[in-house]
Amino acid sequence: MDKVLGYNHNDYIKEKILIPIELKNTYFSISEVDLEDVMSGYYVGIEEDFKARDNGMLATAEDVAIFIRALNDGSVFEEGEEEIYPYEYNHGGLVVGYQSLAEYHKDIDAVVVQFINTTDFEGYEWNLSEIIINRIVKIIKKKN
Repeated sequence: MDKVLGYNHNDYIKEKILIPIELKNTYFSISEVDLEDVMSGYYVGIEEDFKARDNGMLATAEDVAIFIRALNDGSVFEEGEEEIYPYEYNHGGLVVGYQSLAEYHKDIDAVVVQFINTTDFEGYEWNLSEIIINRIVKIIKKKN
């Protein structure tokens, strides 16, 4: 992206996404935040805390929810862009120590965001997180 843009893609993301939808707690690197504000992250069977590792972007649950909603309602797109991305947008992320799921549910007009601070790459933790988020959605749907 940097080569095509002619400048750092982080600046492009800030200009086109973060600022327009007012994401104030989304960062490009762990070095941009106070580590005391970051949830510890663990890998099953390892005693190390992985929170100081720089794994790319990080955000609060609120910012993730705002972003997922903006993707799904089209407010993040400029005129004509939404038509070339006819998708339902959700997010799943996994790095050592952390995983996340974020889902937009149009029928209840809700974004559900789940952060988990323990991972393994065998699939157990991921499968468990999918069960949990589905139960949360089921509870919200019952209340509506």
